Amino acid sequence: MHCVNSDDERPIPFEVVRLVKRQLLIQGGGSMQRRSVVKIGVMLICLGFTVCGCSKFLKPELGAVAKKEARIPIAEAIPASIWQAGELRTSYSFAEKEGMAILTGNIVFDRSISYSFPVIARFFFYISYVDEAGRVLASFDITPIIPTYGSIPENLPLKAAHPLPPGSKAFVFHYYGEFRSNPINEGGQWTIHHFPFD
Repeated sequence: MHCVNSDDERPIPFEVVRLVKRQLLIQGGGSMQRRSVVKIGVMLICLGFTVCGCSKFLKPELGAVAKKEARIPIAEAIPASIWQAGELRTSYSFAEKEGMAILTGNIVFDRSISYSFPVIARFFFYISYVDEAGRVLASFDITPIIPTYGSIPENLPLKAAHPLPPGSKAFVFHYYGEFRSNPINEGGQWTIHHFPFD
């Protein structure tokens, strides 16, 4: 299992956690108190990787610039439309009502994933709003509810409502997902992501 670093999009090796744990055990000896310190240290390292890796990758910093081709211009109402990037396709409708952005639709994964890696280990789907220059004003997690046992359904319902940030001229979809085979020892796992920000 690995996270993705937003700077170079390379996996962060979690083997380093084992090395740090071993070193802490060597230095800490065998007392219960020192073992507790070791456990807390390892937990903080794992948490740090999650926050600095996947979380940073998923949510762009305010002011980050979205690639021009990824921006979807905002209109008061966008009828049923299709958006696709990589191994994911979204059919959606967008409406603005009394300062609220309302999004409905569904997400479909490419069959190459659902056939080879039919279990969702984790998945995140975001929408970011940008100004006229493409600078990020706000981001929202609009990840659908994943079914029990994480198996990939034919589609994931997409439904979200949140305040439309003032000055928004376009929005951008981005996502990150990890999928695994069933059983996992027969095919491993597959990672997909789309992060169109400079």
